[in-house]
Amino acid sequence: MRVSILFLFILLASLISESGYAFGRKKTPIDSTEIADSTVEASKSAKKRYIDISVEYGSNFTYRNQIDQTSAADPYIYPNLYYKDKTGLWGSIGGYRLINNYVDKLADGRDTSIAPDLIETDFSAGWDYKFWGNTDVTLSYMFSIYNRKFPLVAQALRNTYEAYVGHDFKLINTGLRYDYCNQTFTATLKGKKVNVPVHDNYLMWETSREWFFDDVFKTDDEFDLDPMFTVLAGTDNFIGQFIVARYPTSKTAATYAANASKFLIQQFTLSVPVAYTIGNLTLTPDFEYTILTQKVTETSPTRYPIYKFTAAYRFNFK
Repeated sequence: MRVSILFLFILLASLISESGYAFGRKKTPIDSTEIADSTVEASKSAKKRYIDISVEYGSNFTYRNQIDQTSAADPYIYPNLYYKDKTGLWGSIGGYRLINNYVDKLADGRDTSIAPDLIETDFSAGWDYKFWGNTDVTLSYMFSIYNRKFPLVAQALRNTYEAYVGHDFKLINTGLRYDYCNQTFTATLKGKKVNVPVHDNYLMWETSREWFFDDVFKTDDEFDLDPMFTVLAGTDNFIGQFIVARYPTSKTAATYAANASKFLIQQFTLSVPVAYTIGNLTLTPDFEYTILTQKVTETSPTRYPIYKFTAAYRFNFK
């Protein structure tokens, strides 16, 4: 019965997405769709059903961790609803909303401003399984839709299939995450409308070390320090096509696009979240620093910090 309820929940989410307005983009798998689950990891609930309601604030909205010309360099909020069943099945709904006006430069040099709005909505479903007590496996699918009035993210890969395997070695936790992203676009070439399939593959290696500090301010509260270092490699066909179309005179963009189909190391990221849990509430400030291996355009940065803060509340069920 509970499994049936979950699948109805996921089906409803898909129906809602299809009936909404037309969008287009995909948030990096690094940041992932498991925000609510990770921020309340301190309250281990493997044998329980629960719902997490969370809101994340971030200092800079990014596309594949590319900022400046290829993203909206603006703060955002990300409310998220996450359900997990005893069987390991889970589903989530979340959406990114810009806080400030989005400013874009038109071809004639003028600036245009778009009022804050929902820029992306994600619908995810997956299954978690634990082998031998210290090896985790996750299989998931995410369907993303995007608000087409934001020109920097007017189109993007809509489907993401992900597989993750991680192992706890006690001193460190390490794992591999693989993403396959695809979508078919309708484009006009030589006056004719044609279908253009686009796909990308990403492989991410994650290594982290977790420390717990119990009863810090009062009984049953907890601090969870979980710094993580990640290396992302993969293709970047979508963003390669995107920047050439948007910046046709940029030599750096042309070089980036030429390498987009190659499976290369793209970035290194260090994340230092500090979660404080009291009862069912978890508050998580997080500092993230990324170093890119390639420049996207002449003026785009190759390294930058992002500050995040997440508040999550968990409802447990028998």
